[in-house]
Amino acid sequence: MIKLYTDAGLNTNLNLAATSYVIKYNDQIIKHVEQQQPLDNHYLEFLALKLALDDMNRQHINDDILFIHSDSKILTDSIDKLYSKHYQAILDPILESLTKFPSYFVKHISDKDNNTAHSLIHQELIKLRK
Repeated sequence: MIKLYTDAGLNTNLNLAATSYVIKYNDQIIKHVEQQQPLDNHYLEFLALKLALDDMNRQHINDDILFIHSDSKILTDSIDKLYSKHYQAILDPILESLTKFPSYFVKHISDKDNNTAHSLIHQELIKLRK
């Protein structure tokens, strides 16, 4: 079983943004956070998942059931429906990447249940302010 937690953060006042993901697989925890262009926050949530899936496929971490956890309702709903009114262009490559896994499940979770990915975002935005 592979557990994936994704998040994105945007500070519109300072034009700062970041995406993060946490992969839990075979007693490993892989954490990643990176600065992004300050785009729409919903788009950044999709981007965080896309970057995580790209990384997982590159590292061949795609041979088990994937459990995706996100605090973005629009992202989880879009994956469930296989459709997004405004984000289909980034949803399509996400859905394509998901075909490389034997099976996947997506779950909307609260911010507090997404604390590791959320903390990575918070720390990165603080670092970028300095």
